[in-house]
This record gives sequence, structure tokens and C-alpha cells, in this order.
Amino acid sequence: MFVENYRLNESLMAGGDAVPAIPYPKLSQEDWRAWKLFLPFRSATIDGTTARTKEALYFSYGVPYSLTGEIQKATQYFDQVEIWRKHEVQKDPIAVGVLGSDRYLIARWGMEKLLPFNTIKKAVPLILAWKVIASPAGVIGSAAMGYLAWAFLL
Repeated sequence: MFVENYRLNESLMAGGDAVPAIPYPKLSQEDWRAWKLFLPFRSATIDGTTARTKEALYFSYGVPYSLTGEIQKATQYFDQVEIWRKHEVQKDPIAVGVLGSDRYLIARWGMEKLLPFNTIKKAVPLILAWKVIASPAGVIGSAAMGYLAWAFLL
């Protein structure tokens, strides 16, 4: 099992009752769009009450046991933690913390070596093109273009 944890280094500063900073990287709109195209299915929404035990996270949500403690910690910072995957495939899911309209990357895991995010980001135009081609309008348009090309050649 390959696991990537995105917790940032925390430094404890002496001082008053400061609000703890969120120790996970914030996702930009562009990065979130790439992740959502790559992993379009939200398979679970976890909050502090559903993340009480590591066993519940492992058995109910498919979170690797090595990440269950991290997900439990993350629920302290966020309104909810979401697990995003591909449809009907348990490949390279991610855990994302949601706070208001902001999203933070907590962790990702998979059985095979994980694709680097830059590779995923570069594939976004291909994913969008595939969605257009595979849509009903894309199929009809492709068939019409093929028919026109065939008629032109005759």
C-alpha cells in the first residue's frame, strides 16, 4: 500500500490562545478542478462523530489503517472530511478537508505507485476531451463527422 500524507510541519509557538493553523495544504481552484476530474466520485463524508474509532474508518470507509489516525486528527480542523475516488474503482483515492468553501488535501493512497499530481494536472485536457467524445452529443457529432468525411471521399 502506497500512502502520501500531506500534513505540514507544525511549529509550536509560545503565546496566548491563538487559533491553531490548519496543518494541511490548501487546494487552489485549479488544483481542485484537476482532482475532481481525476476522482469524480465522493464516496464518503466523515465528521468528528463518524471518525470516533480507527476501525470504523478502516471498515466503513476503506481508509488504510495507517491513515486512520491522521483522518481522526483532521476532523478537528474541518467541518467534514471527504473521500474522493473514481466510480466503482478503489484506485488512488484522496481525503480532502472541507472548511466553509475551502478545501485542503489531507492524504491519498493506493495499491500501486501513485501518479504524481503534475501528471494528473497535465492530463486534464485529455480527460475533458474524453468526456466530450464519450457524451451522447459527442458520439452523434463524431458519427456525423465520419459520415461527412466518408461522403467527401466518395
